[in-house]
Amino acid sequence: MVAPSFSTGNPIWDFFYMLFNGISEVPLISSALTGALILVGVLIASRKAGLMMAISGLIGAAVALILGAPYGDVTFGLFGYNSVLTGMAFWSGPFSKTNRNTFAISVVGAAVTAIVWMTFSHFWTDIFTVGGAGYAIPGFTASFIFTTWTIMYASKRYGLTIWPKASEKEAETSTDGGTQESFKWTPKEFMKAVLNGVSQVTFIENWKTGLFWVVGLTLSFELVSGHIFGNAFTANWNSSSLLFLAGLMALIGSAIGASVAIAIKLPTSEIRGGIHGFNQVLVMIALTSFLPLTWQTFLYAVTATVVCSLFTMPALQHFLSRWNLPALTGPFVFTAWVFLLATPYALHIPAGIGWGHP
Repeated sequence: MVAPSFSTGNPIWDFFYMLFNGISEVPLISSALTGALILVGVLIASRKAGLMMAISGLIGAAVALILGAPYGDVTFGLFGYNSVLTGMAFWSGPFSKTNRNTFAISVVGAAVTAIVWMTFSHFWTDIFTVGGAGYAIPGFTASFIFTTWTIMYASKRYGLTIWPKASEKEAETSTDGGTQESFKWTPKEFMKAVLNGVSQVTFIENWKTGLFWVVGLTLSFELVSGHIFGNAFTANWNSSSLLFLAGLMALIGSAIGASVAIAIKLPTSEIRGGIHGFNQVLVMIALTSFLPLTWQTFLYAVTATVVCSLFTMPALQHFLSRWNLPALTGPFVFTAWVFLLATPYALHIPAGIGWGHP
C-alpha cells in the first residue's frame, strides 16, 4: 500500500488540499474532489453554511500550523473536519440564531476544536498502545461533539441573544405536527428522507445537497505517490482497490436509519428531515473503510448501524434532552468505538489493519 501525500511544497496547492481535504474528512475520507463537491452541495442549500464550512475548516488548519502540528497531517485534512462541524453547528446550524454572537462562537469554537482534536488523537493513539496490544482507534468526530456540547451548555449562561425562544420552537413543532397524520410514505418520499440523512451530516436538510454528497463520496479520488489516482474510500487497507463504494455505503446507512425509525414509530418529521440518518451514514462509512471490506465486515457494519439506530441514538437523545443538548454525531462515535474495539475478537482482525497500530 502506498500512502497518499498532499504536501506539494506549493503554497497554493497545499492551501487547496487543506481546505477541501478538511471538508472531505467530515465523512472520514481524504479527497479534494469529494470536499469540493460537498462544499458545492452545501452552498446550493445555504451560502452562509458554505461560507462557515470553508472558514471554520481553514481556522482549524491555521491553528494546527501555528502550534506546529505535522504539516502532512494538516494538508491531509485531519485538522479541518472537526472544526468544520463545530463552526457550522452555531452560526449556520439549526440550533442557534445566526448573528454576530454566534459567528464569534463559531470562529472560537473551530479554533478550540483543533486543539481538542490533538487531545483525542494523543489519547486514543498513544495511551492505548504504550505497553499494550495496540488497540488504538480513531477519535472520529469526538473533538467536535465534546467541544460543541461544552460550548452549548456554557452559553446557556451567557447574556447574549443566541438561542431561539421557546415560543419559536413550539411554533415550528405545531406547524409540522398538523401534517403528520395525513403524510404517507412513498418510494419518492423515502428516498428524499435518505438523501436528507446524508446531507444532515453538516446540519443541512436538503436532498439536492445529499445528491452532491453521494456523488462526491463515490468519486473519492486522491493523489497517491506512484499512482495518478487512488481510492480514498479503501486507502486505509488497499489503495489500489476499485471498490469506490463510499456513496453507496452512505445511502445504505441512511436508509437503515430511516427504516428503523419508521419501524419503531419515531416522529415522522424527524425521519423526513434526515435526523435519523446522518449518524448511520458515518457508522456505515467508518466500518467499511477502516476495515478491509468483505461480506463479514459489511454485515458487521450493517449490524453496527442497526444498533446505532435502535439503541445508541435514542438513548443519547433521551439522556441529553434533560440539558437541552442535541446528540450531534455522538451516536456514531460511541457506536464506532465499541465495534472497532471488538473487531480483534469479533472478526479476528488485529488492530493495525488500517485503523490502529501494530
